[in-house]
Amino acid sequence: MPDPRPRLGLALLVGGGLLSFMALGSTPHDGLHPLALFAALLPLQLAALAWALLNRR
Repeated sequence: MPDPRPRLGLALLVGGGLLSFMALGSTPHDGLHPLALFAALLPLQLAALAWALLNRR
């Protein structure tokens, strides 16, 4: 039986990436604040951390 954890990790990574891109797209482009960029990238970073923890051997 295949291990379901890689699919869960990949789903988290893709979901975090989509959430990050949507958050970055909703910020105003005329006055982009660095903290808004960091906040938009946070879901992607957390999803990558969860992916790494689920795929460690």
